[in-house]
Amino acid sequence: NLHPSHLNMATSKLFDMFVSEWPEVEEKAIKLLQELIQTDTQNDGENGTETDAVEVIKKRFDASGVKYKTVEPKPGRGNIIARLEGDGSSGKGALCLSAHLDTVKAPTENWEEAGWKHNPFGGEIDEDDGCLYGRGAIDMKQMAAMCVTLVCFMKEKGIRLTRDLIFAGIADEERSDSKYGVKYLIENEPDLIEADIVFTEVGGMSFHSEGREVFPIMFGEKGSAKIKITAFGPGGHSSTYHKDNPIALIGSVAQTLATKRLPLRVVPGGRTTIESMSSLVPGLKGFVFRKILSPRFSDYIVDYLLDESQIQALVPLLHNTASPTIISGGENPNQIPTEASVIVDGRILPGCTIDDLLYDIRQVIGPNLFQTRENPQGEELSPLLKMEVLHYRYPYEQDPTSPAISEVIEILRQVIYDSADGAPIITNIIMGGTDLKFYAEHPTKKPVCLGFEPFRLPPGINLVSLFHSVNERIPVDGYKWGLRVLADVVSIICDASIQE
Repeated sequence: NLHPSHLNMATSKLFDMFVSEWPEVEEKAIKLLQELIQTDTQNDGENGTETDAVEVIKKRFDASGVKYKTVEPKPGRGNIIARLEGDGSSGKGALCLSAHLDTVKAPTENWEEAGWKHNPFGGEIDEDDGCLYGRGAIDMKQMAAMCVTLVCFMKEKGIRLTRDLIFAGIADEERSDSKYGVKYLIENEPDLIEADIVFTEVGGMSFHSEGREVFPIMFGEKGSAKIKITAFGPGGHSSTYHKDNPIALIGSVAQTLATKRLPLRVVPGGRTTIESMSSLVPGLKGFVFRKILSPRFSDYIVDYLLDESQIQALVPLLHNTASPTIISGGENPNQIPTEASVIVDGRILPGCTIDDLLYDIRQVIGPNLFQTRENPQGEELSPLLKMEVLHYRYPYEQDPTSPAISEVIEILRQVIYDSADGAPIITNIIMGGTDLKFYAEHPTKKPVCLGFEPFRLPPGINLVSLFHSVNERIPVDGYKWGLRVLADVVSIICDASIQE
């Protein structure tokens, strides 16, 4: 992690010319983030209200003279794509900054009882911890607010670019079977988001490990699967005991999946992430840390040497996962049902298939439960458990050492090094899913797709625990830092300059 020196430092410092105006730019970005959080865009499956957020953004673009187009595949499910045209002198395709405008659920009332410190849709800044609270604060309305503010500022100042800069405010990311956002644009209006480079979510935000601040850059992600496991039994009256009660069996299935890890699978992306992180840990501790890749030592290290935040961040990179999320069964309190089911959210490592995940689940639960049986009379009986895939979204990764990706990563490395006291970056895959894999399916151009939405967290805040959580929040100072870092990265990639 030596200081890179071959990049255009003059370009990266372009925004130093506006130092007196930058506090006003920061304030606009904060106000816009608050307004977007106050705009409720919870994803309700087929229904959504991202168009309300699009209207907020349109006002900013109209005031600054930024050209844009809106695409609404279904009423309420709005997308907005803006473009600052470059002069084309670089001969390179666009840089696309992508941010989804929908969020996961949060309570609109009685939010204190749910554990929220502030109204999830209030966009309030806490005076004690200096954080801005609300649903979407880091996932990912903060990126939308930064990008819109930056695009408007560059337009107002007449900053010249040698390649196009695109902002894509996207609908319908927060569900595994997304179809009204990037997927729709790729299939129906791909020209709007054709780019050489795409920045999307889950990267460029800091976490702290072994006393060091580290910035991950995402280059791949796990796949996802919605799986239904059903338990069967003869049913009966609830006034007596039933050892073959499907409610009990499905409960034990959920307990097993919630408490037991699926088998270890060391795939290239996971290995790259672990080796990158272990290189930052000195001496014997780093050596032991790398042994998490070993089938012989991995379980011991996870069970006895890692803390909870490390387990949450690292273990999903080495295992397929299957988390029970919904249990159903029974209709009457005096009747044992004949079946009960659990919905499982599965996540699949790059390099693995849906069949690998199903195999892992069977191994942990017990393969015999999914096999046919015989009764004492020798008659064949159906399996006690059945597993079916309701939805599947494949994993995706790129080679972070390829020249096209390495060039972009080196820019991110330099800017973060300069802006965060020499902090290193690591390349990683993420446990969740993003719009990255849809961008990668562009019909005319396969872009470099990276997770980069920069902001800075202080020690003591667990990055992973903020996503989709109660008290989602972002430190205001860390948000301001991210705005400037994003500006510097864009200025380098787009070779920005002041028009004469």
